[in-house]
Amino acid sequence: MKFLPALAAVLALVTLDGLRAQDLDFGAQRERIKAGRAAVEARFADEQKACRARFAVTDCMRDITRQRNATLADLRRQENEVNDAERRLREQRRQRDLVQRQAERERDDQQRRERAARETQERGERAAELERKRAEASRPATAAGKTPRGLPGPQGSPRAPDGTGTPNGPTPTEAAKNRAAYEKRLQEAEAHKAEVRARIAKRSKPPASALPVPAAPGSGS
Repeated sequence: MKFLPALAAVLALVTLDGLRAQDLDFGAQRERIKAGRAAVEARFADEQKACRARFAVTDCMRDITRQRNATLADLRRQENEVNDAERRLREQRRQRDLVQRQAERERDDQQRRERAARETQERGERAAELERKRAEASRPATAAGKTPRGLPGPQGSPRAPDGTGTPNGPTPTEAAKNRAAYEKRLQEAEAHKAEVRARIAKRSKPPASALPVPAAPGSGS
């Protein structure tokens, strides 16, 4: 009786030929190998009983033992292949996770760098805008013209270009504002002068004429 052909169906369950590691259910493969070993041992026990019923017991026992050992060795080989495949798959997944985490870290770092660059640019733009507003606010006071005597002239009146050909003084809008302020001061000065003249005229007004003195009694006409 041949021992190996009887186990062909069992061995087909645990073979790894043509299978990829990621397609395997390693637990199921180990269970099939375990079932194959149990089938080998059960078949070996049956073959031993058959050998004892024969005349050449020793030769029969030697043959079935050799076949049993060969089959178990093949099952061990397949079990090792399952273990190796599982280790390879585990290592591949570990490497894949490392690459994925590294890519995520690089992406996060790039996003942080871009965000920091945007914030720096925005701070620079805000600082430049603030400086520009400060310069505009201080420009009329530093460019205002002055007159040596009497009422001050209109501040910010445009002046003729200097020797370099570059105009000095405020912008037309600033000059118009300064002109309006100057005219307002003139009006206030005129009103003040009128008030002063009125007070002086009131103080210098002559008193009322005295009444005539009555004639003395007994005087003849």
